[in-house]
Amino acid sequence: MQAGFKRIAFLSILFVLTAHLSAAAALDFFDLFNLSESSGSYYTVKDRRDRSVVLRTARILHLGDTYIDEGNRHFRVVEMDGQTAWAEQFESESSRLESPETAAAAARDETGEKPRVGVYHTHGAESYVPSDGTDTIDEGGGILQVGDSFAHALEEKGFTVNHIREAHTPHDAGAYQRSRRTAEELLTEGDQLIFDVHRDAVPPEEYEGTVAGEEVTKILLVVGQQNQNADNNRDFALTLKQIADEDKPGLIKGILGAQGNYNQDLTPRAILLEVGTHKNDREDAEKAVALFADVVDSYAAGSGGAAVPPAQSAGTNRLSLGSVLKTILVLAAVLFVYLLISTGSWEELKKKVASFFQREFADVLTLRRRGGGDEDDA
Repeated sequence: MQAGFKRIAFLSILFVLTAHLSAAAALDFFDLFNLSESSGSYYTVKDRRDRSVVLRTARILHLGDTYIDEGNRHFRVVEMDGQTAWAEQFESESSRLESPETAAAAARDETGEKPRVGVYHTHGAESYVPSDGTDTIDEGGGILQVGDSFAHALEEKGFTVNHIREAHTPHDAGAYQRSRRTAEELLTEGDQLIFDVHRDAVPPEEYEGTVAGEEVTKILLVVGQQNQNADNNRDFALTLKQIADEDKPGLIKGILGAQGNYNQDLTPRAILLEVGTHKNDREDAEKAVALFADVVDSYAAGSGGAAVPPAQSAGTNRLSLGSVLKTILVLAAVLFVYLLISTGSWEELKKKVASFFQREFADVLTLRRRGGGDEDDA
């Protein structure tokens, strides 16, 4: 009976921990345990050479983060001093940018139709103070209206757009886990280009811009560096910026390569957009995304070439450092509980473990002695 009880207890614990593991495997280490944005303050990137300001962003920065500015200078963060990130310029590797024609061809699906576009908002409470009266509206902020304008502009150009207006509140470290379900829904429905639309939280002049004589907010493209699709998404961002620099100069502020995942592991064409900041007018942000829709349309123009890779199913290629660590910890916990139940007490468990290692090491030493003796005989 005691053996049966132990077996039932072990299987029950294993079932609970396995269920927990299945859920935990869907969580990314950086997104779950680290806030991606600074609350009430922002980071300043400075050029170490001349101490000039390169970028201000509410995104939390780390050593190794990269930034390509509006003039296509490449920077890498080499030192952190509080909320000042000192960066050095570096020569970019040989460009893998596609020509506009090749990029356009790659964006089309196998039928030659324009790719389906998915739009969502991990931080859907974000708002614009001059237009909305506050920087946060929990039930859904002004950023949702910016998403509406983006979706409408794309639809006018013939795109099929799936805009999900879920706010995913609160604005905390778990927001990306909640919005992950939304991103998976977009992919399940066949969307091929995925845009997570945000706004920044820095002084307004950081994003103020003019495109073709029209006042708009600039747009920052953000690429997560902690997933297997980072290179593909970076190429996607670079190509969009290349097109914008030619057709809508001044629209794209730059490309930030930051620590994090941002659910971009799910597909090779996913970008986070920072459209202005909380101190900019929402109307200027709406004009900006309408212009950005022109850029997406240029990306999708043309014919021939390869098709967009199929949308990956939820959980595909999800194995990350965090998932591996969680798996190891859960398995270790299962083994520990099983041994504790089997031995009956903590003291007995320690004795069993000590005896095991003594026996195993004794076997190893014996083999080594035999090996040494054989060598001597030879």
